[in-house]
Amino acid sequence: MKKCLILMSLICLTFSNVITAKAEVDPTAINYSNSIDKKAIVTAEQPEVNASAAIVMEASTGAILYSKNVQEAYYPASITKILTTLLALENSSLRETVTFSKESVFDVDLDSSRIGIDVGEKLTMEESLYGIMLESANEVSYAVAEHISGDVDSFADLMNKKAKELGATNSHFINPHGLPDPEHYTCAYDMALIARAAINNPTFRKITSTRTFTIPPTNIQEKARPLANHHKFINGAIPFEGAIGGKTGYTSKAKYTLVTFAERNGMTLISVIMSCDSIKDEYSDTSNILNYGFNNFSVYNIAEMENPVDTESISLFNNNSPVFSTTKTALKISPESNIILPNDASLKDVKKEIEFKPITKLVEGQHIIGTVSYTYNGMFAGTSNIIFNNVATDTLLKSSILPLQTVEPNTGENGKHIIGKSNISMKSVVIGVFVGMVVLGAGLYIIFVEIPYRKRRQAYHQKRNRRKHSSDTSYIDF
Repeated sequence: MKKCLILMSLICLTFSNVITAKAEVDPTAINYSNSIDKKAIVTAEQPEVNASAAIVMEASTGAILYSKNVQEAYYPASITKILTTLLALENSSLRETVTFSKESVFDVDLDSSRIGIDVGEKLTMEESLYGIMLESANEVSYAVAEHISGDVDSFADLMNKKAKELGATNSHFINPHGLPDPEHYTCAYDMALIARAAINNPTFRKITSTRTFTIPPTNIQEKARPLANHHKFINGAIPFEGAIGGKTGYTSKAKYTLVTFAERNGMTLISVIMSCDSIKDEYSDTSNILNYGFNNFSVYNIAEMENPVDTESISLFNNNSPVFSTTKTALKISPESNIILPNDASLKDVKKEIEFKPITKLVEGQHIIGTVSYTYNGMFAGTSNIIFNNVATDTLLKSSILPLQTVEPNTGENGKHIIGKSNISMKSVVIGVFVGMVVLGAGLYIIFVEIPYRKRRQAYHQKRNRRKHSSDTSYIDF
């Protein structure tokens, strides 16, 4: 039924709308506002964690591989600066000049993490962000907030707005650095969502993966300032295979907090540790839950899974169906979407649900007309956008069935309308529309009813024949 609704919507749009503009839509962009099940995909053995809260999230899907108290609110300390850095990257350029005010230098705890900036000193935004992410400089975070929003309170409003956009609904931010405040809190799940958005920013990824960086002499400081990444997986103090970045945090109230990014075998994982009693425990917890994720889960590309080479497979987006062919049709699924599954899971156990998103106005370009969501044992495993490329429809609309060109009528000397080859009567248009819909409907019936039926029958008989010659009856039906 959902498949029919999508197809009928496309038919109606095809024959009732005119291309008016170009759609500025990125169909491969991750929609962070989608609601994601906050429960982990559970496998047999869960790692032990000392921290009060922890989570492992797969970056491309948002699937949760491990969770402990992920909705409980805690003080984040300096992992707050991940959101500060992300907002700075989204709202400024790296070459902009950040000038340090008296407030930015003196309104943060002088005994907290700093890099010794003076009032009136100038850094580029790029230098500032390295100072924030590598040395956790609180005065730099304050100055960047002022530069972006004018004052810290306005920047905090921007932080809270961004957090909600990302789906982080159990968080509230007061400042850009994470120093203690009763109204400054988040949870492991929300922090993972924020970190997920950050690691998908190429510039953030470069900064967080940097071991050392040097700020050259400034208008006030004559000596260069060398910076070093505090994260022990990145600076090499504690080896961890695949570590690509992260952010440390500590205050007496927040205890130890840690965000870590790691990659192995094409899979990027995000871990968040909150309210941990010691540095030793926070790194051992991080190592345990990340290794658990890498050792027990695998990532699958949805486009490859839905368009298998096996010609016997029948799928919603099968290449055997020309409507969903990547070369013959206007419909496709996002080629960069993935699902995450336990290693011992079978793809035949994955359930998918299509959600249709009606288009109110058809314009030229690519449109997201729906999503395909995947679950495993009731837990979220991944999602993909269904993309409609209006270029193909433009060609259809300009076909002989339904001309789009408005033809000026021929008139005689007396001004009367003369019927000729360039004139198209309303009756002809109506007939053309009707015939086109009938032809298209018949074609869709053949594609989605008759052809799949015949292929299922053929596959059924072939499988029966194979069973006669083999005792192995296990197989994966895509």
